[in-house]
Amino acid sequence: MHRQNLHKAFTAIFVLVTIAFASCSNQPDGPCFTVKGNIKDADGKILTIKNIGVNNTIVLDSMELDEEGTYEFTIPSPGCFEFYSLVLGDESILLTVDSTETVTVNSNAKEFATAYSVEGSTESEKIKEINTLRDALAEQISAMLNSTSPAVMKTRNDILLLINEFKDNLVKQYIASNPGSASSYYILSLSLDGTPLFMPMTERTDSKYLAAVATNIQLKYPDSERTRQLVDFAQKAMKATSPVQDIDIEVEEEEIATTGLFDINLPTMNGDSIKLSSLAGKVVLLDFTIYKDPNISGRNIGLRELYAKYKEQGFEIYQISFDTDKHFWQTSASNLPWTCVRDGNGAASSYALLYNVRQLPTFYLINKDNEIVLRDNQITDLGKEIERLITQ
Repeated sequence: MHRQNLHKAFTAIFVLVTIAFASCSNQPDGPCFTVKGNIKDADGKILTIKNIGVNNTIVLDSMELDEEGTYEFTIPSPGCFEFYSLVLGDESILLTVDSTETVTVNSNAKEFATAYSVEGSTESEKIKEINTLRDALAEQISAMLNSTSPAVMKTRNDILLLINEFKDNLVKQYIASNPGSASSYYILSLSLDGTPLFMPMTERTDSKYLAAVATNIQLKYPDSERTRQLVDFAQKAMKATSPVQDIDIEVEEEEIATTGLFDINLPTMNGDSIKLSSLAGKVVLLDFTIYKDPNISGRNIGLRELYAKYKEQGFEIYQISFDTDKHFWQTSASNLPWTCVRDGNGAASSYALLYNVRQLPTFYLINKDNEIVLRDNQITDLGKEIERLITQ
């Protein structure tokens, strides 16, 4: 894999984001992170740390290494996760930082970008793993293309299958476990010899992965300009790849684009479909559940009390069941007073991926403007939060 393609790998997504970066001179007493370590056999060489931005790269600091090769850079902490590169000559090491951590990177001048170690940043370690896997795939494909042995030669379809398998493994191993992470964000910008692996503007599945990452990053960094740009890109990709073509699509996407909410459209018991966005103007509890869980009955009793108390004040529950047994779902939901819909895809639901549903039940609170405000693990008193949103 050619290292000069590093910046190309960021083009697919990074051109749509904005740097959230503050200068040391402007905030001398602000929180900082540290990158330090040792580079062997680099006496007299210049080591530089850069911030990888939208359309350019900003040099933050540099130093000349001595015989010991010890270095240390102190940089202002970003408001959202940011990407940085340590550069020695023509080679670079990619890092990501989002707080005040101390990242230790050790290497040597001869194998700077391939034989390095990184500690203190789990996400930077993951990026190293991802790049190693990507480079191994590139070498495997190159061997297939250049071989004259019938046992090694592969057709174009064989190579495409190999690439798709690689993408699936990245999604399962990294994105599915933590879609709101810097490494998940980075994966979606990966390229193979300059060709993007993920193409969310043309591939429906890739747009769903992007949407899931954007949704979860929005929950972690709601005020970041990087987040706003990423969510906007995800919504455009979902619209571009949507199989649904109807006269309402433009209006619907315009509405969602101002809220950061990914719409849901699922059938009720009578077969009619109700969109989540149709509840705009109300405070909504978006609830992901499965009625076959023996604890759900008791949980729904608690929700019924909240619903009875706040319904007349503009509160609604949009409850999505992942039960694959339609008859069981209909029986279980028949006496519930709120909006009950079902996604018969169960664990394979695209909505579960979009909203990072890792366990059932899971819920979100949505305000009157159709904006996600809180997730269940951020709430200690659900009644108080509902009342607060109603009175806003």
